[in-house]
Amino acid sequence: MYIWKVSPLIEELKTNGLSQKEQLKYFLTYSILLILATDPLLYFDFEYVVFDALDSVVATAITIIGILYCYKINEEADGNDFILRFITLGLPITMRFIVLVIIVTFVYYFFIGSSDPEIITTTLIDVVLSAIFISVYYYYFATKLKKFGNS
Repeated sequence: MYIWKVSPLIEELKTNGLSQKEQLKYFLTYSILLILATDPLLYFDFEYVVFDALDSVVATAITIIGILYCYKINEEADGNDFILRFITLGLPITMRFIVLVIIVTFVYYFFIGSSDPEIITTTLIDVVLSAIFISVYYYYFATKLKKFGNS
């Protein structure tokens, strides 16, 4: 796996030298880096609490498990084009979940959360809700990947 060098990776991609399993390693590593890049610790003017760190750890763990689970389901279906399927199906599936998360977040903060935006910080409930949403996301994704086996 190339972490820094781009040219040798391009050559492998040109010759179809990367197996589905190797592609999975790149995809998983890239996904983990994206999650870590969104950690609130990296932002200014944000109150970082222990639940922010917990949320990052939980999100990373669920993402790893979720992607590996989706890969396994894809392998059982027909074993083809996992990365292509994940990226392309990811757009509409992610759009659906963004709408769902916005609605749930609005309802949560409107009825339960604080009315003062200055004191909004991550809580254990936020971590649990995040874990549920991420888990459901990957489970739902896997159900769609199963359909490739029903030809």
